[in-house]
Amino acid sequence: MGDGSFVTATTQHPPTTHNNPTSNHQKTCANRSISNLRHHPREEIDRDREKADRTIRNFVPSSERMTKLTNAMLILALSKTFVTASRSMPSSMLRSTDALFGQRPSMVAFSILPSKTSNTRHYSLSNIRMVSSTDVELSSDPAAQVEQKSSTPPLLLLHTVMVHRNRQSASFREGTPLIFGGSVAATFTDHCLGDSQASNSNIPMGSLVAVTVSRDPPPKGKGKKDSRGRKRTSKGSDKKEKENTPVPHYSFNNADTETNHRDNINQSQLIGFGVFNPSSMYRVRILCHETMHPGLTKEIRSARKKMQRGSAQSEKYDNDMILQLILERQLSNAIRTRLALNLPSPITDTYRLVNGEGDGLSGLAVDVLGGSTAIVMSSAAWCEIHKEIILSVLEKSLKGHPSYEGKDVDIVWRTTPNRLNQDGYEVLSKGSENDEEDEKGEISVVATESSVKYLTYPYSDGQKTGFYCDQRENRLMVAELCRNKRVLDLCCYNGGFALNAMIQGGATGVVGVDSSQDAVEAAEENAKLNGLAENDVSFVKDDIASYMKSAIEAGDEFDCIVLDPPKLAPSVSSLDKASRKYHALNRDAMNLISKDQGGLLLTCTCSAAMTQKDGGQYFLNMVNGAALSAKRRVTLLRVSGAASCHTQSPASFPAGAYLSAALFHVGPADT
Repeated sequence: MGDGSFVTATTQHPPTTHNNPTSNHQKTCANRSISNLRHHPREEIDRDREKADRTIRNFVPSSERMTKLTNAMLILALSKTFVTASRSMPSSMLRSTDALFGQRPSMVAFSILPSKTSNTRHYSLSNIRMVSSTDVELSSDPAAQVEQKSSTPPLLLLHTVMVHRNRQSASFREGTPLIFGGSVAATFTDHCLGDSQASNSNIPMGSLVAVTVSRDPPPKGKGKKDSRGRKRTSKGSDKKEKENTPVPHYSFNNADTETNHRDNINQSQLIGFGVFNPSSMYRVRILCHETMHPGLTKEIRSARKKMQRGSAQSEKYDNDMILQLILERQLSNAIRTRLALNLPSPITDTYRLVNGEGDGLSGLAVDVLGGSTAIVMSSAAWCEIHKEIILSVLEKSLKGHPSYEGKDVDIVWRTTPNRLNQDGYEVLSKGSENDEEDEKGEISVVATESSVKYLTYPYSDGQKTGFYCDQRENRLMVAELCRNKRVLDLCCYNGGFALNAMIQGGATGVVGVDSSQDAVEAAEENAKLNGLAENDVSFVKDDIASYMKSAIEAGDEFDCIVLDPPKLAPSVSSLDKASRKYHALNRDAMNLISKDQGGLLLTCTCSAAMTQKDGGQYFLNMVNGAALSAKRRVTLLRVSGAASCHTQSPASFPAGAYLSAALFHVGPADT
């Protein structure tokens, strides 16, 4: 018998009357068959019959309980022969009982699954359902199994995650969107229309869950204290072990009267609703907080209660519909927020419409380019699992957007494989189904930001893919300070700071430097698109460290320098190495500032580890250290972050902060 094979054991329904003349004969045949097959002592057969009877009472309504004849025959499925069956199980044990009963019996189908605990093949009984057939069936064909499963009605499952009551759970109630594994106390699955014993595994990845916290106060433990009587803090290894510790999972249904799981859930305090991921450090991403969306929460709770009562099918309530409600509400709020920021506007049609946790949709970001294309960036497993729902709701929301009435906004779906892998979701390699997108790779979309136009390529996989709109306000801020100044734009990408300095700021000359040939070509195309001459702005392909070294040796000087390198510190562990690199780049940039008059330096980091370290002071200390090495005096003028359309959740700030842009005045060289 192969792994995952389906075995069906025949069982005869009890007769409608108590007078059955063939009952004794059938019982005798059944007992003789059992004796021949198993050779059990009488006491073992009795124990098996009692076990079978208990199992029948769990699986079959009381009005249809089996007779002793049925109990005896069901031993074929429930006795040790089936529970601890091996590959060499004789097929003669699975013959039809038509000859015995003279009619078509009802049948109970069991899924026989191998155990991984030992070399011996143990099997368990699960997924019980009533089927009808003339013969006992034995099938290992996956297609046949799918066909058998498809005949069962769809189950309505309500999942709940209960977190520990402590200070951290208080932050969840106050709006923190991410719940770590160590905060989870238990998980529950309510089988509204099915058998709770059909699936007792953990909640599947991407499932919609209610998040609750017990109303019982936490136990008052003394805890471990050090020699001075202070409470010891958990070590990193202890915290990691707590994160990976399995939590209990409970499955139950309406007929389950022996447990009080539903009462415990109903008596707990609701935090909100989110999506579950057992493979991620973020066990739950909360998408709807009860405190911030009381009306939506009330609607969701009503739908879940109807699902519990089994009355939801007539009204088509299910978890997908609830997720759709949440997405519609959050996208509507995101649109209102951008309209309040005057986005889009006559001079800016490119901006971020959805920014993850900042808009209540952790792991999902959406940029609008040129008012005609929406780029969806998925970085969480739930986004991939519910891709069709997200696309459907986004399309509907854009059609209802007052700025896009009568327009068709094309939607492009993109993934961030590294972050998806961290979230436990494997991204499949690009296949032939993407050929159409490959053909559209060179199609450009003109994006306008602060009246400056850019060619973007949203269908391409290269560096020219899209547009970084997070620096919009910083580009405009620097441009206003560049009149009659010579400007150097380091790591210029597609020329954002350089073009703004020339078009909006009136700079006398601009040089942009980038190590990517694609970026340099894109910047040159954008300069032509905006009508700039080659002597006004030039772009150079070079490593910025090499360029600055050569420029210093050549005696070049600038009045304003923008240093916006790529992410140098992807994690905290790489922070020290990245700091040395940042230090060297900032030191050399200061040495290119006019030694007689001084000038401006806008230095940036898009590394969240650098931005969040010591509340941002770490980055400023690094710049100050670079100034000491360059023997230049610096004055901090302002510190800013990403553009306002890159919204952030105040409950989780500064966790969502990744961009720091610090503007300094670099004084003249004191010679």
